[in-house]
Amino acid sequence: MATKLVGTDLNRVEGHGKVSGTALYTADYHLADLLHAVLVQSEIPSGRVTAASLETATQRTLAAPGVSFVLTPLNCPALQVLPRELTFDLPLERRPPLSDLTVQHVGQHLALVVADSFENATFAAAQFDVDYETSPALLSAKAVLEAPVAPDEHDGAVRHGSYLPDHFVKLVEEKLQDARGPAEASSAPVHVHSRYTTPINAHYPIELSACIAHWDGDSLTVHDSTRWIIGERAALAAYLKMPEEKIRVLSPLVGGAFGSKSFLWMHVVLTALASREVSRPVKLVLTRDQMFSSTGHRPRTAQTLDIHADTEGRIASTEHHTLTETSTVAHFCEPAGLSTRFLYQSPRLVVSHRTARINGPTPCFMRGPGEAPGLFALEVAMDELAYAANLDPIELRVRNHAPMDQASGKPWSTKHLLECYTQGAAQFGWERRSVEPRSMERDGVKVGWGVATATYPGRRMAAGCRVTTDSLGNVTFASATHEVGNGVRTVMTQVAADAAGLPLEQVKFLSGDSGFPGAPYSGASQTTATVGSAVHLAAQRWQMHLLQLLTAIPASPFYQHDPAALKLDNGLVSSTIDATALTVRELLQLLPGNAVTEKLSFDVQATAGDQDEFAFQSFGAQFCEVEVDEEIGRATVTRWVGVFDCGRVLNPKLARSQIMGGITFGLGMALLEQVPYDTMTAQLIGEYYLPTHADRPEFDIHFIESPDYALDPIGVRGIGEIGTCGVPAAIANAIFHATGKRLRNLPITLEQLMAPYGPAGVKP
Repeated sequence: MATKLVGTDLNRVEGHGKVSGTALYTADYHLADLLHAVLVQSEIPSGRVTAASLETATQRTLAAPGVSFVLTPLNCPALQVLPRELTFDLPLERRPPLSDLTVQHVGQHLALVVADSFENATFAAAQFDVDYETSPALLSAKAVLEAPVAPDEHDGAVRHGSYLPDHFVKLVEEKLQDARGPAEASSAPVHVHSRYTTPINAHYPIELSACIAHWDGDSLTVHDSTRWIIGERAALAAYLKMPEEKIRVLSPLVGGAFGSKSFLWMHVVLTALASREVSRPVKLVLTRDQMFSSTGHRPRTAQTLDIHADTEGRIASTEHHTLTETSTVAHFCEPAGLSTRFLYQSPRLVVSHRTARINGPTPCFMRGPGEAPGLFALEVAMDELAYAANLDPIELRVRNHAPMDQASGKPWSTKHLLECYTQGAAQFGWERRSVEPRSMERDGVKVGWGVATATYPGRRMAAGCRVTTDSLGNVTFASATHEVGNGVRTVMTQVAADAAGLPLEQVKFLSGDSGFPGAPYSGASQTTATVGSAVHLAAQRWQMHLLQLLTAIPASPFYQHDPAALKLDNGLVSSTIDATALTVRELLQLLPGNAVTEKLSFDVQATAGDQDEFAFQSFGAQFCEVEVDEEIGRATVTRWVGVFDCGRVLNPKLARSQIMGGITFGLGMALLEQVPYDTMTAQLIGEYYLPTHADRPEFDIHFIESPDYALDPIGVRGIGEIGTCGVPAAIANAIFHATGKRLRNLPITLEQLMAPYGPAGVKP
């Protein structure tokens, strides 16, 4: 079967709806008798709400125009505690919402006000004032480590102190505490020892988090802007103590997520409770400010890198230690050191992660979790090592190239990182780079060139797909996955059409309904490999069933033909036995309707494949040019070349878009983004700055295509997150080359860039 659609620049199948405004997101849906809810949040980081003030605030709010219900800890129906498998290595909260009067962070949910309009609910929520009994708050990892550890509360639902997590989420092989080689430190002469910090980052998707809940008897339907509808259904069922089959979660389109919509957040549970209490549908749309404290964030990290190498730059020892933060009510660890375990050859390795429980909201995945902040530290440290060893930064990386996965001992399924370096350097013109910092200028400003390695795991999980065929030959594939703006509907349509042998106009792919066969969360750059495997299997099986059907039914012109003698291409069935050729549409008109329904409509389940033999990882090289005007403290990224090894590229147009979005994401992380808050009160202050098109250059993006059929039958590894990886380091390295200032704290600010250059600026 010849491939026609896979590998082509196909426009998004939902693109017209998005640009015309007809595409519907969660908040766009309106149900009959709909009520509106507004969330009330705490204003202190630690303490408790007084019951008397809560009762007074409730009565005052109920008296406001249009208010029909106020949900608080005083009247909240009892919710179940989530089972351990949903909380011990996932950022789902151990303590049910509104389950007691204690306050664990600013922005904790205190009440849900339900009224006949959004305006009335907003006005009423503003009247909800309460009194607090405050307690000392621990607002940073440093404060947690310096304070006596308080005992856990509420049977372990609220925990204090710090801990050493074992692994990253459900991926038990991705160890957060790891070591190999000699126990004692290396004495190799070339040495880098530096500390790097990254701030709190917010996901800031275009679409605000929203949900609509309504009940039909004992069955619940939830419209939610989520990217894990199957997991949300499981968590809702656990909280509400009801069967999963009684819950339907709908999320047809998600307007950006970047990790913030990966899990069930507490406002969804409260909306479901409120809807049940008032016996009407209830809609809740969070404000932008509320999303900073209600839908996750990337937590702060403080990372220490200690690398020893010989005089030729070959690494002898690597230590990477990370201190990060989570809330007192949920687990999450930013896995910054995972890439260090395998990216460069290192006979001795020590990687550790310590997570401190602070009085802050629960953090979660954010685009490139672990890799984005971790590669900032590692790749800047590698640049420092290159200068210490008097080597070109690319040459240093080549000398320490790892031919196998040192963490698992497995060979790579495919790896073309060296080609990424070579092609990227040639495209960028790296050979023209002068070695000395502060040696390149243009129009009176400093110019610097930097490079960094990008890497992100190749992952695949089990997933299902449903196929339905109508009498006209239109075939619909469906899976409980999500369209989060990455083009999954488009590439799944391409995969399905090619594998089935059908033209694009006869194929449709549906997602975003928990009633479809299950799929994992849309994250970790796994959706194309995971759901694509299920769609590919379903399409192949559909073609096989069709050809068998055509040879088994007397009404078919191919009756009693050998199915192997039939060919299906672009919707046309032909035979090598004779000249007979008819379209699928024509043939289905000849077949009994029940045969089409029974044989050409079915579910399939694809496994996670055999991942025991190989290690799966994508790689890339990021090349950056910056201009730095030290007089006004401005760094401008003026040129970018990225070369990536991500397996087979199904849709180059969408793939380039994903990489460009990822690089822009990393540019913001490097130069702009940090959540500003008052260090005494933990209240949000100021603005959260994001990059715009004016802040980015034209991106020169290339792929080294080498299909990875060991991971999945369509040869892909994910593209969504690797674009961010290495970007902040490439920018920081370029700024060092331009200015001689080694800046190790993100974001790189105006004040840092305006600091006078001198020996202290080289090695603070």
